[in-house]
Amino acid sequence: MSGTTVTKAREYFDVMAGAFAKIDAGAIDQYAEVLFGAWKDGRTVFIFGNGGSAYNASHHVADYVKTAAVEGQPRLKAMSLSDNMGMLTAIGNDLSYDQTFSYPLESYAARGDVAVGISCSGNSPNLMRACEWAKKSGLTVVALTGFSGGKVKDLAHLHINVPSENYGVIEDLHMSVGHIAAQIMQGKIMSHAEAGGGR
Repeated sequence: MSGTTVTKAREYFDVMAGAFAKIDAGAIDQYAEVLFGAWKDGRTVFIFGNGGSAYNASHHVADYVKTAAVEGQPRLKAMSLSDNMGMLTAIGNDLSYDQTFSYPLESYAARGDVAVGISCSGNSPNLMRACEWAKKSGLTVVALTGFSGGKVKDLAHLHINVPSENYGVIEDLHMSVGHIAAQIMQGKIMSHAEAGGGR
């Protein structure tokens, strides 16, 4: 799927501002609540994506595990399925690229965990296959998308869409979603600890 491009920096900022204004902030709040629930229940959050979204997945994990950490409290169990190059290439070469996320997800995930798929188009076959398996297997599925959400939006319990056709803008704002969710989650963990809540 081809996306749009810009010719001036101000144009990029304007496109980003327009997309940012249309993101459902309430959906991001819900996402932070899903992450907090996973933390509270000791569940694991699996995040995955292709290309730039693979790096976004890794960055989200770093923020959820480290940035959102509260001293004296357990840390969220989160991992990026995009990080293991050996496994990705073995599955892609020996089985099929469509299984690069579903195969490790089937190996590690349990009912009640969270699967977060990041895709600009929302139509990546390997991401959709993982989300299909996750939904059937009792995981909470969250999709971060661009464009009009693609097919994966129908597989997700929670869908956060960046309504843009510029890949850079979509990826930048997906990164922002991760930063926002991490900060909200940290605040929830702090409040939970101050109230004497346990895990």
